[in-house]
Amino acid sequence: MSRSQPDPNPTSSASRLNGRSSHFSSSNWSPSAPTESWAMVTPGEVLRSFRRRLPSILFTTVLVTVAVVALLVVWPNQYRSEGLMYVRLGRGALAVDPTTKATQSVSMQESRTAEVVSIGEMIGSREIAERAVERIGVDKINQPRTWIDRGLQDAEEFMQSDHQMVAWLPKSEGKTVGELTPEAYELQLEREQAIKKVSKAIDVQIAKNGYTVAVAGKGDDPLLIQTIVQAVMDEYGRYHVEAHSVDGSESFFEKRAKQSRDTALATRRALQETRNEMGWLSAASAEETLRERIIDLEMKLNTADSELAEAISQAEELRRQLDGTKEWVPVEVTLGIANAAGDQMRSQLYDVQIQDGEELARVSPNHPRYKRLQEKMQQSSQLADAEREDREERREAINPVYQELETQFQTVRAKAVGLKSRREAVSERLEATQLDLRRLNGDATRLAELTWEAELAEDTYREHARSLEEARVNSALDDLQMSDVSVIQDATLNLKKSGPMRGLLSVVGLLLGLSLGLLQAILRDSPVASTGGSRAEISRNKAAKSRRRTKSADVATNTDSDLDDVMHEQEDIRSNETVTAGAPTGDTAAMNETSGTYNAPMPR
Repeated sequence: MSRSQPDPNPTSSASRLNGRSSHFSSSNWSPSAPTESWAMVTPGEVLRSFRRRLPSILFTTVLVTVAVVALLVVWPNQYRSEGLMYVRLGRGALAVDPTTKATQSVSMQESRTAEVVSIGEMIGSREIAERAVERIGVDKINQPRTWIDRGLQDAEEFMQSDHQMVAWLPKSEGKTVGELTPEAYELQLEREQAIKKVSKAIDVQIAKNGYTVAVAGKGDDPLLIQTIVQAVMDEYGRYHVEAHSVDGSESFFEKRAKQSRDTALATRRALQETRNEMGWLSAASAEETLRERIIDLEMKLNTADSELAEAISQAEELRRQLDGTKEWVPVEVTLGIANAAGDQMRSQLYDVQIQDGEELARVSPNHPRYKRLQEKMQQSSQLADAEREDREERREAINPVYQELETQFQTVRAKAVGLKSRREAVSERLEATQLDLRRLNGDATRLAELTWEAELAEDTYREHARSLEEARVNSALDDLQMSDVSVIQDATLNLKKSGPMRGLLSVVGLLLGLSLGLLQAILRDSPVASTGGSRAEISRNKAAKSRRRTKSADVATNTDSDLDDVMHEQEDIRSNETVTAGAPTGDTAAMNETSGTYNAPMPR
């Protein structure tokens, strides 16, 4: 590299140095230190670059703006359709799954916002998009309606045709996956494309702290987008019912209700048969009945004992009185009545005495017969003497006191016998009742067990019957498509264009063109690249500059250091001018072959 000749006019060189030092120091750009060099670019230099490149700026701005406006003019119009759904507090939120009975109430402490958000997520799901596609039709959704779609379809058909311009291109024989035929493969792709269009067109918005869900759609065909929005809302109504329904619950509970009913009847029948065998209606009622019976029998037994004791006492007293009372009493007495029997007896006695006297005379006194005859005669005399008194006639009757006492005695005695019999009967009944009570205590466990089984079986049957009825009601409501999500606003047919916003986008295009114009002006006339030079030379110059600054700072004052810096900068400028020697001047820019950078002209 050759060094340039020194400037013959040092003063002018110094002045140029003073005027350009900042420019060159700022434009001496290198990849190793871009921030330090770029920070010295002034706004005035940028504005001067804009003034020099004003025609190109205007051309770029107009070109970009016209291109954007032209694109907006031919861009298809967008139409919007809106529908509104309301989530009310219905059976979907309050009903419990009939297969579970964890609790009889539903906690409403938490907000329903989660439910509304879930409904919004379900509306925007792929399932609803697939249902909407099945309802509308794949061909109707994929039908081209804009010049872009028709152009793409025509281009695809042209590429697949046998035209001579594309005959040399390889033709696809149809793709397939697994057992799918090429036709089924293409139909599946078309279906996926339709689902993607529906999912992209639908926008679900949920009101904050509200129970409404807005379903909006945006597309290039107002009728199609209205159909899509309405199909999404209608299909979600059916899907919501299906999501809250329990499949198979009705048949399940019908079977369970029949089984539980048979079990309840069997247990109740076993309980009744056991009661018949034991003789009890129920343990509690039988125990109460036996308790009352025992109490009554004990009271009757006590009463019979007391009455029997009283009757026995009365009978003994009456017997004592009867013993002390004469049964017969005289009512009439007649004295001086001749005793014919006595007279006759005396006459016969006299005859016997005469005979015995005669015999006695014939018998000696020592003879035993004499003594017997003598005793016989004495006895006959005594009998005759006994019959000598006058006889009296007496007439007697039953003593009425005795008769009354006898009647009372017999009555009391009969009463005592009755009381004794009653006491024995009551005692027997009491013993039998106590035996029944002991038997009941032994049978109570078995009766209680059978009663519990019967009650549990009946409760189970009632629960299953109630669940079966709930399942039937839910099934009927599901068949009628009744849910707690209702469409309160059908999809609207809005023929007013909702996009694109051509005015705003035109302004954006204008600003974009202006920005691109300014950017190209900066890139084409950048003061940063005016210094030129290779990276190696710039690096060596900077290293030498750093060494000189360090040396001068050690041996000179502050003023001498400033002068050395100026001299060093002049040397750097001369070395850069040497590198850029032979480059064209003026408004043109030359590329340094060694460094690959553009050297912009220095401002005059």
